[in-house]
Amino acid sequence: MSEQFFSNIINPSREFTPIPFWFFNDEPDEEEIARQLADYVQKGVNGIIVHPRIGLPEGMQYLSESYFKVVKYVVQTAERLDMKVVLYDEGMYPSGSAHGLVAAENADYASRGITLADSAKEGQVITQFPDGKYLIYGFTHGTIRGIHYGEDDGEPGAPMSADILNPEAVDAFIRLTHERYYQELKDYFGDTIIAFFTDEPCPLGRNAGGFREWADGMQEEILAENGKLEELEELFCGGENRTTRIYHRLIKKHLREVYYARLSRWCEAHGISLMGHPEASDDVEEEFYFHIPGQDLIMRRVAPETGGIRESDSVQAKLPADIARYLGRRRNANECFGVCNRKNIPWYFKGYDMKWYINWLGIRGVNLFVPHAFYYSVAGPRKEERPPDVGPHNIWWQHYRLFSDYMKRISCLMTDAVSLARVAVLCGSNCVPAGEVAGLYEHQIDFHYLPAAMLKDCAVRDGRLCIGPCQFEVVVDLYGFRVQEAYAEYLAGVRTVDEAAALYARHNCQDMICGDCPEKTAGQIGGGVSQDCDYRTAVTEDDCPCLRAVHMEKEGVSWYLFSNEGAETIETKVCVKELQSGKKPLWINLWENRAEACVCCGEDSAGQNISHNYSTYIEVRLERCEMKLLLLLDESTEHIAKKYWPESGWMKTAEKVFLGDWTDRFRQVDSDRDNDENSVTYQYVYTVSDGQRLTGTEHFTVRGEEMAECVCNGIFAGVSFYSPHTFEIGHLLKERKNEVCLRFTGNAVNLYGEVKVPFGLDRRRK
Repeated sequence: MSEQFFSNIINPSREFTPIPFWFFNDEPDEEEIARQLADYVQKGVNGIIVHPRIGLPEGMQYLSESYFKVVKYVVQTAERLDMKVVLYDEGMYPSGSAHGLVAAENADYASRGITLADSAKEGQVITQFPDGKYLIYGFTHGTIRGIHYGEDDGEPGAPMSADILNPEAVDAFIRLTHERYYQELKDYFGDTIIAFFTDEPCPLGRNAGGFREWADGMQEEILAENGKLEELEELFCGGENRTTRIYHRLIKKHLREVYYARLSRWCEAHGISLMGHPEASDDVEEEFYFHIPGQDLIMRRVAPETGGIRESDSVQAKLPADIARYLGRRRNANECFGVCNRKNIPWYFKGYDMKWYINWLGIRGVNLFVPHAFYYSVAGPRKEERPPDVGPHNIWWQHYRLFSDYMKRISCLMTDAVSLARVAVLCGSNCVPAGEVAGLYEHQIDFHYLPAAMLKDCAVRDGRLCIGPCQFEVVVDLYGFRVQEAYAEYLAGVRTVDEAAALYARHNCQDMICGDCPEKTAGQIGGGVSQDCDYRTAVTEDDCPCLRAVHMEKEGVSWYLFSNEGAETIETKVCVKELQSGKKPLWINLWENRAEACVCCGEDSAGQNISHNYSTYIEVRLERCEMKLLLLLDESTEHIAKKYWPESGWMKTAEKVFLGDWTDRFRQVDSDRDNDENSVTYQYVYTVSDGQRLTGTEHFTVRGEEMAECVCNGIFAGVSFYSPHTFEIGHLLKERKNEVCLRFTGNAVNLYGEVKVPFGLDRRRK
C-alpha cells in the first residue's frame, strides 16, 4: 500500500492539473505571454490548450509563419515553466476545415450534404420522391467560426467548412494542420505537447440550412441493407422509419472511420493523445477513438438549480468516464463552464456554480478538467465572445489555487481507481438513457453506462458481467439490446432488468426493521424499504434524492465520495457494508484539505439498528454544493492518515465553538480599496469577555452575496464564494477586542456585462 494516495490529497501532483482553454485573441506580446503563463503556474494551473479565437490581428493568418512564431514561443515558455500544452486543431471551430484552407485547396472538399429540391438541376440527384421533389447531393455552403473580426457566424468572411466525410478532405486537413504543427514543434511532441484537441466536428458546417449529412455513394449502402431511398424524405420532417435508422447508423460509421480514426492514428503515431469531444452528448462509439475520451458541459444544460439528472445532456460526463474505464484509458476530460451563465446574462456566473459543476463532473468520474475559458485579453468586443472568463479576468483569480487544487484532488482520486459499482446500464450510439435512470442516482445506486458495442469485450464470470476492472451483477436493459441477435449471447447468465426502477422497488412497510420483508438490508426510504438495496452504494435513513454516492478502491484504500447536488443541507444516517468489518471512517474535506471526525454509531447509541444487516452507521451532513471523501481505514492506513492529518484535527463539528450568525453585527465602512464600485467593506469589533476560554475553533457565519474575504486582526482568515459564508477565526483571536473585517466583491457581470447584480451582506431574515 503506497503513501502516495494520501500525499496526493494533501499536495496534489501537477499531473492532475486543470488544462483550460486559453483564448489567444489579441495582438501577441511575448512579455505578456510569459507573464500570464507564470501567473497560471502560481495559481496551480500547469497546462493550457492554445486556442486561437476571434480577435487575432488580421496580419496573422492561421498556420502562417507569423502565427507559428508566436505558438512556438508559447510552447517554449511552457516548457521552461514545466507546463503541458494541448494543441487545438482549428481556427476556431468546429474542427476539420483548417480555417477554410481545406476548401481553398480544392473546392470539391467543401462541405456537402443532401437536401430537398424542386428541380433536378440543383445538384446530384439521389432519388425523386412521389410528391415530385428531388433528394439532391450538393454543397451546403456551411462555414465555421473564424479567428478574425468579420469571420463569425453569418459574416462574409466566415471560413468555408470542409466535408469531413470525404477521406481526401480529411487527409488534406491533417496535412495542412497536424503535419504543419509537427513540422514546427516536433521537438516538443510527447513531452511538453501531450495532445491535439478536436472540437465537435460537423460534416455540414454551421448555418447549413436544410441539409443533412451524406457520404458520397451512400445510396448503394442503404439499398444493400434493403433500405428504401424514398423513405429518406422523413429526415426533413422529423420522422423516423427503418431507412432513416440505417441512414443515421451509416453516417456515424463513416464519420468515425473517415475522421476520428484518421486523427487517432496520426496522434498515436506522433506520440501524443487525441482528446476533445464529439458533437452530441450521447455520442458513444466516437469516444472509442479518443485516447482521452471527453465531452462538453456548456450553456447550463445541466443546471445547479435542477441537478440535471433528467436532462438529455446529463449523460455527458459519466458516459466518457465509463468508456475510458473499459478501454483502459487513464484520463477522461470535460470542457466545462462554457457559457454557463445564469438567466442567459453574459458573465453572470458564480463561484458557487463553478464549484457545483466541479462536484457534478467529479463524482461522475471526470478526471481532467478543461475550464472554458481563460482569456488572453478582454479588451473591447473580445469580452463578449462566449463569456465568461472563469480564470484570470474573474473576481476569484487571486484565490484560484483553491479551485485548481480541488480539481487536482478529484482528478487524482478518479485516476487509476477501481470502481465498485455493480450495475451496468446498456446504451448505444445516440441512445443513452438519461431521465430513465434518474432513480438510480436518487437512491444512491452507482452505475456505469455500458455501450452494447462493447459487449463482445465482456466476459461472464460467476454470474457477473466483467469488462476491464468492472464487475456488474445486474444489467439494466431499457432498450432491448439483449434480445438482439448481435448481443444476446454476451448477456447469457447475467441478471438483467427492463426498468431501472426494479432496483429500488419498495415493500409496503414502514419500519426500519420489518420482519415480514424477505430482504432486510435498507433503511427507511420515504416510508418504505428498498427490495434490492444490496445494489446501493450507501443505505440512507431518510429519502435523499439529491445525495450522490460512489465507492472505489485505490492503492489499498477503500473510499466513498458523497456529494450534495441539491439546494438544501442533507443530514441523515448512512450505512455502508465495510463499516461492519471494523474499519475506522474518516471524512476528508477536499476543498479545505483537512480531516474531520466521522460520527460512527451502533445499536446502543441509536436505540435500534438502522437495518437488519447493519449494526454500524455514520452521520452525514453535507451543506449545499458540498462534496466529501469518506475513507475507511484499517490499522495500517489509519497510521498513515495520522501522519498526514494529525489526529488532533479530527474534530467533531459539535466540539467546535460556533459564535453565531454575525450578519447583523457588521457595519459598512469606507475603504480605499473600494474604488472599483464592485466591492464593499464591513467591520465588527468582537470582544472576548473576561473568563471566556478561547479554544482556537471559534467560527461565525454571515449571509451575503458573491465573494467574501475575511480579515481578523489584520490577518487573512479565508475566502468564501457563496452564502452562508463561514469563517474560522479562533486561531487569530486575542484577549479583549478583535477587529474583524469582511470585504464582499460583486459578480464579474458588474464589471463586464450590461446588468448589475447585488452583492454584500444580506440583512433580510431567513
